[in-house]
Amino acid sequence: MAGDGAAVVRRRQLTIPSRKAWLVVAFVVVFLTFGVPRWLSGDQEGTSSPTAAGFAKLCRQHGGTPHAPPAGTAASAQQFCTVRYGDTVYRMDAITPTGFDEDTAKFQRQGCQQAQAEPGRRGSFVYHAATGVCEHRP
Repeated sequence: MAGDGAAVVRRRQLTIPSRKAWLVVAFVVVFLTFGVPRWLSGDQEGTSSPTAAGFAKLCRQHGGTPHAPPAGTAASAQQFCTVRYGDTVYRMDAITPTGFDEDTAKFQRQGCQQAQAEPGRRGSFVYHAATGVCEHRP
């Protein structure tokens, strides 16, 4: 009889942690699926996809000219923004449909600095922070 009581206690010890583990797993699944509610994070606006008008406005705010992909091109073709410095037209890689990409602009600036420091390079390189473009001047 003493052995039966020990088995019941041992079974309870095994089931309580396993119940807690299942509860934690269920909580994680629910949290990862639904995340923090919008009202808790303070985000009251609905999510919307970037619009062509919003992209064009951002492009012009940074001194560029927006360009749409040609009609009939693949759905993955994206609009882009260009800017003219002197006789050369540059594509503004830092202007994306989701906004101004600070990382891309930073890499453009680094490339501009490296090109300027390279010995034997002809011309000069000027980085424009507003557009995120490295201009090559002959």
